[in-house]
Amino acid sequence: MKKTFTESTAILIVAVAAALIFNLVSGNPISIVKKYKKAEPVNKDYNIEKIDIDILQYYLNREDTILLDARPRSDFDKGHIPGATSFSIQEFDSLFRERGALLKLGTTILVYCSGPDCGDAEALAVELMDRGIRDIFVFPGGMEEWESRGHEIAQREKLK
Repeated sequence: MKKTFTESTAILIVAVAAALIFNLVSGNPISIVKKYKKAEPVNKDYNIEKIDIDILQYYLNREDTILLDARPRSDFDKGHIPGATSFSIQEFDSLFRERGALLKLGTTILVYCSGPDCGDAEALAVELMDRGIRDIFVFPGGMEEWESRGHEIAQREKLK
């Protein structure tokens, strides 16, 4: 029995050695040890819910809602949805340092920008989610849809 085991082991070692040598000299060798690069995420899936204007108006009538305008401050000053707060994506870091704690109080956050072709609202929602904020909804119609429906536009009062 011991002799059979030794012979079998020897045959196995010779077979593996022959296979490895053949693999190395063949034109298309199979990689025995593969080196993997650390995978970088292509895109994060945030599952941000988009709302229409009717749902936006429903939330605007609630006290636990914060409406954020992701456009540049200059656009906000020219006109915005009443009740909105300017939270420009271009100034995100400084604005979040100032106001981030208020956004974590369990409120519903609505975000909008110029319109369907503007990605600032979604970018702002992603940044907020990265900071632990939840219950965020994006109104993709933005100012474009709000104005086209004839709704009131608020403007920043000019300083005298």
